[in-house]
Amino acid sequence: MRWQGAVDFLVLAGALYLVLLWGREARALRAFVAILALRAGALIGRRFDLPITEWVLDTASLLALVLLLVVFQGELRRAFKSLEAVLRPLWPGAGVAAAALHAVGEAAFALAAAKRGALIVVGRADPLETLLAGGVPLGGEVSVEILEAIFRKVSPVHDGAAIVVGGRISRVGAVLPLTEREGLPKRYGTRHRAAIGLAERSDALAVAVSEERGTVTLFSGLDARGFERPEELVRELERLAGPAKPRPGSSLRRAVTADLGLRAAAVGLTLLIWGTLWLGSGTAVRTVIVPVELSHVRDGLTVSRLSAATVEVRLRGSAWVLESVGTTRLVARLDLGDRGEGTHDVAVDPGALNLPSGLTIEGLSPERVRIDLTPSSANGRPRKGRESPAP
Repeated sequence: MRWQGAVDFLVLAGALYLVLLWGREARALRAFVAILALRAGALIGRRFDLPITEWVLDTASLLALVLLLVVFQGELRRAFKSLEAVLRPLWPGAGVAAAALHAVGEAAFALAAAKRGALIVVGRADPLETLLAGGVPLGGEVSVEILEAIFRKVSPVHDGAAIVVGGRISRVGAVLPLTEREGLPKRYGTRHRAAIGLAERSDALAVAVSEERGTVTLFSGLDARGFERPEELVRELERLAGPAKPRPGSSLRRAVTADLGLRAAAVGLTLLIWGTLWLGSGTAVRTVIVPVELSHVRDGLTVSRLSAATVEVRLRGSAWVLESVGTTRLVARLDLGDRGEGTHDVAVDPGALNLPSGLTIEGLSPERVRIDLTPSSANGRPRKGRESPAP
């Protein structure tokens, strides 16, 4: 296999892994897998020259893709957020100050003990302006006292959310987008649905305090976790939004061991597609004209005559491979092996054409090329009495 083939294999496996990763925790996972199966079936139909099967599966995959875009808009949005979360370690932010996170955790449990509902949002890398509505700009420091005062019953902004960005309270009384997810626990009211709606649309963390039950729940992406003590909540906030504390080798270890099941599935699908489309003899034949290129011509010699400047090559493979790969850059390289002056009959080596994967050579014409090598003068022209080299 050429190195180009190995790169194609890795790119295909990476693309399939990302698609599976996008839909792993969304309702659109089955739709993603169905579209991949239909596309793979269409390519297999093309590989075995089944035009009707290819057309049916190709049309079905396009219709399924349109349906996916229309019906699963929310799931696709969450899928892209999942992908962004995977790539986020490449450009980690500064994080929220530990003092601000401690204040959020202590205030949440103080409000829960007093049976006062609250919604506190801790922003991270994603901008939140387009997701928020209303509210009053504040710009104050984050403290337990200020957060408790915001969510007092007499406060005009206690029904909205307090937004903490960059270690400061940027806005209070903000309205968050409600989630459209179904099957949520019945105990979740409007405050919890608003927390979920923001968490699934951004990387922000939303802390919801239940007024009826006095519980504290942290929403991050599609995850929801309840806490019994403020120390546990603070620890989780610091892990998710605090300043990065990299440990030697930890990032590399996570990158190697994460999502092994999805990676294995992606490699398996790649092997299936690769083996079906690129390996085997195929049923299509194409004839191409390939230029001759000479290598290892000894110093002091020049080519005075070449019996053939091009070689006619008959290639066999699937129609899809022949249409996809570039055959115009093929070259028939003839290795002279430091041959001396005189006439040489050199065979055209099929392996020297460097064919892409999935193509085989059925025939060459001519199979051998006759080459005349003559001494050249210092200025690059052959000596008198010899035939001039072919242009």
